[in-house]
Parts: sequence; C-alpha cells; structure tokens
Amino acid sequence: MHTYASALNLIGVTVPGHLVADAEVPILTGPQAQGDLLVLPTTPPSSDDWQIVSATGVQVIHGEATGNTHWLHPGFDSPGVSWLPMTGRRHSEDDLAVGYLRVPHGQAALLIHTDEHGANGIGAGDYVLNRKRQAHVAFEGAPRTSRTPHPATSPLFSDLVDD
Repeated sequence: MHTYASALNLIGVTVPGHLVADAEVPILTGPQAQGDLLVLPTTPPSSDDWQIVSATGVQVIHGEATGNTHWLHPGFDSPGVSWLPMTGRRHSEDDLAVGYLRVPHGQAALLIHTDEHGANGIGAGDYVLNRKRQAHVAFEGAPRTSRTPHPATSPLFSDLVDD
C-alpha cells in the first residue's frame, strides 16, 4: 500500500508541511473526487488508442494558475494500468471528460495531486475522469439556462431560500 509520501515520491515532490506524510492511500473502486477532478466508474468507449501508464506517469490536468498538477500513475506491481486521453478526440462542448482509465483485476492506479488534495488509490475497473462543473446561482431576473439551477429546487441552496 502507498502512503502519501511514497505516492508523491513517484513524481519527485515532497509532502507539503500541512499534510500527513505517512497517511495510507486507500484503494477504492467507487466514485471519487480529487479537487476539481472526479473519478467515476463507467463503460469506456471502444478504442485502439489506449496507452499504458508508464512509471513516469501521465499529467491528467496541469495546474495553470497554481502549478499544481493531477498525475496518474500505476500502483505497485500494476503494469497493465492504461489511459485513453480525450485530447484531440471529438466530444461535445458539454462533455467534461478528460480521459478514461482502465485498471486490471489485482492492480491499482494512483491519482496524485502535487500540493493540495493528496492521492487517491483507484482499484480494478473502468473509469471516466471528469472535470467538475461549477454550479452557478441565477440572479433575480437573469436569463435561465438548463445548467442554471433555481435555488429553491437545488438541494445545495434550498436552505437559503425563504418561502
């Protein structure tokens, strides 16, 4: 099992002082979140373009403003972990997928964030890695779109609305 320190060591980064270096990274197979990135079980598209995730890792999202990056790595003894990036692929403007991950039975992948969010251990299965969409609250009189929830109907904002 990886600790946060052993996971960060894979990408040559030391553990920030505000995080626990010897915290174990659990291996999970359900939905997960890491900052602005979601890992969701799915059925991936059929493709011949899957790439083995090498020991040097894959930058899934490069942190442009802060320099913090989400890195995808194979876990210990996990040579079959593969990645299907969405870069250069046709997908709708609404599609938040940055790529797909395949972890074979008995293997694991690590999603490592360089500064803030620690590391996630990802167990056997197929996953889509999605960026999160920001929820926006409509102002009174502002045009509504299908992506703009009404505060009274949104569970995140229902406590803020006076009836």
